[in-house]
Amino acid sequence: MHYEKSELTIIYNSKKSIDKKTLAIAQAISTNINRQDINEVRVSNTLFRLAVEKLNLKAKDIMDKSDPYYQENIKGRDPDIDSAYYMIMNNPKLLKSPIALFKDKVVFCSTPSDVLKVC
Repeated sequence: MHYEKSELTIIYNSKKSIDKKTLAIAQAISTNINRQDINEVRVSNTLFRLAVEKLNLKAKDIMDKSDPYYQENIKGRDPDIDSAYYMIMNNPKLLKSPIALFKDKVVFCSTPSDVLKVC
């Protein structure tokens, strides 16, 4: 996947309600959206790394700690970005919330309206 700063890029899980709502708001504010549904495509490691680093979060901070897979396999560990990437790509439900990228801004969308912060 080639990242274009002029596109509103959303990394999301289409099987989660909050993610669908976030995408709907994104579609209302932009017609140029690069949808990266982690259930359908394998987001590039480079894009994932860029997003997490710009968010200035630890990799485990973007993971859903209530998910059974997290509880059984990750709890108590501090995975690096690459490890988190592979875990999330293989278990999409681990992505806690969508990530929106536009121009030089990146937002971790804890609520659907958070996507408005990238504009």
